[in-house]
This record gives sequence, C-alpha cells and structure tokens, in this order.
Amino acid sequence: MNVTQFKDTEGRVWTLDINIGHYLKFKSSLSIDISDSFSAENNWIAHIAAHENLETLLQMLEILIAKDLESKNLTVEDFYGAVDGNVVAEATDALLEAVVLFLPAHKQRAMRIIVDSVRVGIAKAEKRLEEETEQMMAKASELMDENLEKLMESK
Repeated sequence: MNVTQFKDTEGRVWTLDINIGHYLKFKSSLSIDISDSFSAENNWIAHIAAHENLETLLQMLEILIAKDLESKNLTVEDFYGAVDGNVVAEATDALLEAVVLFLPAHKQRAMRIIVDSVRVGIAKAEKRLEEETEQMMAKASELMDENLEKLMESK
C-alpha cells in the first residue's frame, strides 16, 4: 500500500488523493483550509493526528471517498461498519500524507515538519502515559501487599 492508502476491516483499500475540489469542499463545509496549516489557531492537524476530533476526520474521509463509495456500490454506513480503531489510525496517517502531497512543493517540506512534529509529540505523550501507568500499577501493587500483610497480622 502507498502512504495515502488504508485498509478497512473488510479488506477494502481506500486511496486518499486530494484535489482542488476536495480542498474547496473542506474549506466551505468544514472551515478547514488545508493549505494554511501553519498558524497556532489552525490546529486541526494536531487534533486529527491525536484522534481528538474523530468527527472532522470522518467528514474529511467522506469527502475524499465519495466517488469510491459510488464505484464500489457502498453507502457511508457500509464504510463506517468497516472502521475500527486500527482503521482510524491508518486513515489518519493516510489523510495527513495526502494533505502533504496536495500542497505545492514549497509548502510540503514545512507541512512534513509539522506532521512529523505532531507525531513525535504524540509518541512522547503515549510513552509518558505508559511510564506513569506502570508506576501507578507498581504503587498500587505495593499498597495492596502492605494492606494484605496488615490484614494477615491482625488475624
């Protein structure tokens, strides 16, 4: 699969190629200007990459796959029925890559840096959460052992 493709749970491959029509629809329907992703106020990329805005992601996917749905004789509901968490992650990556490739060459490098920075930030947050979870579990286990000892001593 190429970087702008993802596979749903039914094994169907979806290709996300953004054209000017998609760009205009994103802008008019979702108020997202994918060519202006460099300002702090316009942080749709971070929200989508972190899976914090699933609704916007799905709306963008609907716009991008509308013709494929017709050609595959499927409804949006058929598509959604074949989307789980893993598909969301793959579709997110494919969408971000499609955005990078849509942009003019002079903006692609900057967008690549933004997308990669968001991914690094998410990876760091996930690692920290994992470390903190391990620490909390160790502390909980320690407290349970202490309380169990006290309970056994009191008998």
